[in-house]
Amino acid sequence: MDFNSVLSNIGDKLPRDGLAAITLKEKFERLSEERKKDVLNQLPMLKLKSPALVFWVGTFLFGPFGVGRFMIGDMVLGFVRLAFVIIPIIFNIVASKSLQNIAYILVIVNWTIWWIVDMFLVGKKLRKQNYEKIANIIQ
Repeated sequence: MDFNSVLSNIGDKLPRDGLAAITLKEKFERLSEERKKDVLNQLPMLKLKSPALVFWVGTFLFGPFGVGRFMIGDMVLGFVRLAFVIIPIIFNIVASKSLQNIAYILVIVNWTIWWIVDMFLVGKKLRKQNYEKIANIIQ
């Protein structure tokens, strides 16, 4: 199995600029034959995440709950997104009218603006993570 066929299998998991695939291929071609075999054996064990799955399930369907962020390992922002769901619920149950207004603002920010931004950023960050995993074993 050559690296071109590997790239065709994992190309959808890499950054879309095309530079990532070219860079990985150049690094791979500079390796010795023995090291190339090692790299090809290690690639299936990397468990690269699918940007399509993370987009549709993690970001599109459950994005306001921070699931997309959790799926890519961005725990801090995942918990912040989750807090943006839980805090308004608590405010609406126990808080005064002014705090309830703040809760509505949190809901609007989380369910619209941040959700739309994450649709672009989460996939991009995941593709970069996948690229870095592959680049680390090629070195």
